[in-house]
Amino acid sequence: MRKIILSILLAAFFASLSSAYTGADVNGKIDSFANEINLTVAAAATQQNVYSQAWIGKLFPSAPPHFAVGIEAGATRFNLKPLKDAVEIFGMNGAPSDLVYPTITANARIGGFVLPFDIGFSAMYLDLSDMSSLADGFGLNFFDIGGDFRYAILKGEGLLPQVSVGFGYYYIGGKVSFKRDGLAANLDYSSHTMFLQAQISKTIIFFTPYLGFRGIFSNATTNWSWAASASKAASSPMYGDAVLGGAGKSSFGFFDKAMPQVYGGFGMNFSFFALNLGAAYEFTNKIWGADISLRFQM
Repeated sequence: MRKIILSILLAAFFASLSSAYTGADVNGKIDSFANEINLTVAAAATQQNVYSQAWIGKLFPSAPPHFAVGIEAGATRFNLKPLKDAVEIFGMNGAPSDLVYPTITANARIGGFVLPFDIGFSAMYLDLSDMSSLADGFGLNFFDIGGDFRYAILKGEGLLPQVSVGFGYYYIGGKVSFKRDGLAANLDYSSHTMFLQAQISKTIIFFTPYLGFRGIFSNATTNWSWAASASKAASSPMYGDAVLGGAGKSSFGFFDKAMPQVYGGFGMNFSFFALNLGAAYEFTNKIWGADISLRFQM
């Protein structure tokens, strides 16, 4: 009799484990992923229009006038673990824990008038709605636009380095999606990101190492939803709820999450062309990024 009772209790225990997840659990994981999106796009926004020189020089009066146009590719670590956990509730394995969030921007920068400052602009649109080759079922598309202002405290004359301080703003909007085998999730995000920065650099012949620090402040919102087919929910050994979908919103304001970031790298100048290689790390959320750019510069 004791063995029968013990068997029943063990069966009930393992049955409870096998159907431990509900729609509320899925909502929590999707909401956590939405928060990751808000943080990632804020950090990625700053990896645009990065110049090794802390100040490019004046447009006027100057001979030659100083300006630049170019293209830049960047990458930022994207934490997919919360979404991976959500889809695995429905027995779907193979989703990655991390993904590289790419940026490809066209940019321009012009030197200041009379005073030692410069202004940069950049814009981007990228559509990766089907990323089957990287992560089956995932899609990503986004756009952004913005710029920054830098003022030179030191101009780099003689043995002195260039030192500048500045600020910038970027707007990023887009969508992350997942759709496979009766399970779908959609996350629409928008981010207004502002930052303060300080940078130091020194050009030695054609080589320019640089180092900088940013304080990032973002007003970000991600609206999310998910849906599962009845057959997908029924076939999962871990999902035990009649709920087949959910929706919500994750957001924070400019002063809710200050994000300190260090960045640096080096540039190489070849006549009127410049190649720049750099990297960045945001300390609070441990978000790394990198960029490479090629530009025409005077």
